[in-house]
Amino acid sequence: MLAKYRASSHLYRLGEDDMGGTLVTITNNEDVSLHGSESNLFQVKFGFRRLEDKRVCIALFGPDIEKIPNKDLRIWRGYKIDKPIFAQDDPAFERWVNQYLEGDWDVEDGPIPQIGRLVKLIRALTQETLGEPLFRFEENPLINYPVAENTDAYAQAHLELYCLIIDGLNKAALEKFSGYIGITLTDSSKTLNSIKEILPYYLVTKVHAPFKKCSDIRNKKHGVPSEGPKPFPAFDNFQRNLTEIATGLSELNQWLERELSADSKACLERVEAVAFYPKFIDPPKPESKLDEIRKSEGKTIHSVEFGRVKTHPEGHKSEGIVFHFTDGSSMDIKIGSNIRNLSDKIVGLKPDDLSVSLMISWVPPIRNK
Repeated sequence: MLAKYRASSHLYRLGEDDMGGTLVTITNNEDVSLHGSESNLFQVKFGFRRLEDKRVCIALFGPDIEKIPNKDLRIWRGYKIDKPIFAQDDPAFERWVNQYLEGDWDVEDGPIPQIGRLVKLIRALTQETLGEPLFRFEENPLINYPVAENTDAYAQAHLELYCLIIDGLNKAALEKFSGYIGITLTDSSKTLNSIKEILPYYLVTKVHAPFKKCSDIRNKKHGVPSEGPKPFPAFDNFQRNLTEIATGLSELNQWLERELSADSKACLERVEAVAFYPKFIDPPKPESKLDEIRKSEGKTIHSVEFGRVKTHPEGHKSEGIVFHFTDGSSMDIKIGSNIRNLSDKIVGLKPDDLSVSLMISWVPPIRNK
């Protein structure tokens, strides 16, 4: 059922977890024309529900069905199961019901979101400490569950997982880390083997083994098949492999934190915060202001004053900040503008119509104490 949307990833964004997922049409202006009209844009959440015979089907919340355009709805109706007999024990679907129908957002995520979070944490940790992220890619939105219960669909599902976890390993980061811990790699171009070489023996089965399994399954898909697809419990086995990789990434993240003496969550907070820092394109005007601000380098702040400042009759409303240093010196930062010049040119504009604020963001230290 979902294969149609996976094959058109330029038109649809499909995100999946073990309990279900979300299907949404991509909505930039170009894609509206590709879909035909805005009436063809939609978003639905679906659950994976297990049948008594252990097969997995798609479950939709009734009101969501009305959001599906008629051209798509005809296709969905063709896959409708008449009088389904559902499994009595289906914890993944129960989690989906609790989260999306009953509003319980404390429901535990499955392995795909866990893998995504752990890759981001490890990337931030290694980027901030080594200068290179261990994984070249932050995510792969094409990672999804097998489309059918057979060996071919099982292998196909591993291709996108391989792209993120195995093919995405960064040779430069492995080289830097191996040098940091004093290990010589046999061949740094063989990144999967390099992971095995840098790991302590007790982590090889937890981290390298599930990576290697994913690689082996992917390699079989790229070879010449000796036989056609065979019936196989692809969904459950892929779920098991995802869980092993998520567990391995968690172990890897904790070990790297210890080796690098840094906190991965703090590193990720830093990466995300710094992304919103000002992007400087030119020196300040006049450039003498740069010399003034640099006088504060190396000083220790004793106290800070911060708030709205008294407005000049012909000036804008603003905030200011004063730093008091332990050596007795102080420095203030105020906001200037050309609002007075503009008010002379624009009829009805008064200087105090403009109100400006200082935006404060904080980046935590990344090193463990």
